[in-house]
Amino acid sequence: MKKRIICFGDSNTWGYNPVNGSRYDEQTRWPMVLQSLLGEDYQILEEGQNGRTIANADPWEWGCKCGMDYILPMVESQKPFDLLIIMLGSNDLKAKFHLPAGDIAGSLQNMLMKTKSFLQYQCNLDPRILVIAPPHLGEGLTTSPFAPFFEGEASVEKSGQLAYWYELVAKQFGCDFLDAATLCKAGSVDSLHLMEEGHKALAEGICRKIREMEG
Repeated sequence: MKKRIICFGDSNTWGYNPVNGSRYDEQTRWPMVLQSLLGEDYQILEEGQNGRTIANADPWEWGCKCGMDYILPMVESQKPFDLLIIMLGSNDLKAKFHLPAGDIAGSLQNMLMKTKSFLQYQCNLDPRILVIAPPHLGEGLTTSPFAPFFEGEASVEKSGQLAYWYELVAKQFGCDFLDAATLCKAGSVDSLHLMEEGHKALAEGICRKIREMEG
């Protein structure tokens, strides 16, 4: 039986192309590159959404971007699976939420608490969970098309703090951890989204991490 892996994230998991707003094809976006690297013994399940937050309902996005609201029905519909990868937090840095990095990690803490309990008691599953701190926002964010939605240099600074807090939360819940910023960086087009080379580097790093987790 194939090992099933869910990739749960935002636009950088969905595959948003900052050049034209389209979606990268299956040969480019990191979950599908990961599929190619892992091979036919694995099945990657893409669960990316543009604008997705960890726990913040965005009133300007039809109220459908809150990952906390979606994750439980999602894991139930996708069961059984062996690994859940979560890479979220960039959208929680938006000015409208005005959250410090520690509070964003607190939202992740609640998500893991809720999800692990649901998987155990409702789904009778105990998959491994890999928490990934998202790529840092780029220094060019202040001149990015997305600049009005963030708090400039303050958001860039807070994005660099997420990995510290995420690693603490991951350890608390017995999850594996990876810092995407050690593998890739946001492209210069908008200082938020990955370019093709970023998707490739991220997929390669995640593949190495999965092999390491498998021992």
